[in-house]
Amino acid sequence: MRKLFIIITLIVVSLVARAQVYDGITQPTKFRIFMPVTTSLHGNGSTVAPFVGYRADVAKWLSVTQVLQYNMTSEAVSFGAWLNVNYQQRFYLLARSTYNTKEKMFTETLSGTIKLPAGFMIDATWDNLYNGRKFMDGDRLQVLGGLDYGRFVFNAGYSMRALPGFVTNIRFRVTKYNWLQLKYDEGARAFITSVALQFNEL
Repeated sequence: MRKLFIIITLIVVSLVARAQVYDGITQPTKFRIFMPVTTSLHGNGSTVAPFVGYRADVAKWLSVTQVLQYNMTSEAVSFGAWLNVNYQQRFYLLARSTYNTKEKMFTETLSGTIKLPAGFMIDATWDNLYNGRKFMDGDRLQVLGGLDYGRFVFNAGYSMRALPGFVTNIRFRVTKYNWLQLKYDEGARAFITSVALQFNEL
């Protein structure tokens, strides 16, 4: 109940403070280099899995991002395609299809964002909706609210179904498109440190 109260409080504050949720559903530039480092709180070490992405705009309401990821810990290469559909830049739906070449497994994740008045956004992500074997087996449903203040962005939400728990992160914008982020995932019992570099020209 306390965690639910925190999330509701963040939503109310966001409406007043013209906040936005920064969930990564839209890539603002053509190129993205993303470096997440996940550290287990169970003492299982760290996982490093950088990826690069290239966004191709098909129409104002449709874009496709090709993604190449390498998990340095498991030495696995994954290919992905992110299909992003939007209506009037207010309603977004992102389908992330990924194929792990080492495990020979295809997975699917869905995300949705609605931009509301006063700069507020609500984001929901259904991670691992299809896990390579069946639908809705080991999947996680996450809902977030957030606050943007100057160069800092604070997000908080809750994950349900598999590995339920509180999720929160703080992001620091180094430049307009490049940022550092610290994230705590209670359900996964992990800290994630991420760096994002985004640009339009090589």
